Amino acid sequence: MSDSYHVIASVSQSTPHRAIGRSLAKKRKALGLTQAMAAQKSGLSLSMLRRAESHGTIPLPQLLRLAKTIGYDLHLREISPPPAPRKSEVTLNRRHPGLVWSNANAPKEIYIRKALLNPRFGKLLKLAQEFGLESLKREWDLLSTQSTDESKEVPRVSSEVTRILRNMETAIIPSRYE
Repeated sequence: MSDSYHVIASVSQSTPHRAIGRSLAKKRKALGLTQAMAAQKSGLSLSMLRRAESHGTIPLPQLLRLAKTIGYDLHLREISPPPAPRKSEVTLNRRHPGLVWSNANAPKEIYIRKALLNPRFGKLLKLAQEFGLESLKREWDLLSTQSTDESKEVPRVSSEVTRILRNMETAIIPSRYE
């Protein structure tokens, strides 16, 4: 079975063409081929092969020939578009004014973090109902383990947030003895 190169999984979003070039060079070297040998075997000019490996720029027909020469099978795979933000995420700033005053379009994670750093049961309960308790717990874990400016506030609110999250979890999960 030949190696398969899945572009989606191996390519960085900022420079996908360069990631492809690096992958081509790595595979060629693993096969013990020089650039000149790979160029000759695939019918490419040496300059085209060098450009492909260093910049990731190569016409598709030549890329397919080179890929076949070094043992790659290229595939296109349809990906789903990212989901549209839920209506509740779009109106977060109106429903929770003051949490993130500088960016009305901040992602929900920022609102959750700000609410966790200023723990009020009612506010956290509303966010847990909207986005799920797991979202709050995940953001709390991130705040607790990362070294950012936000995390400096964690020790001050830690016991309060832990108590609130534990109470919410207890209210959601029925007792084993009921």
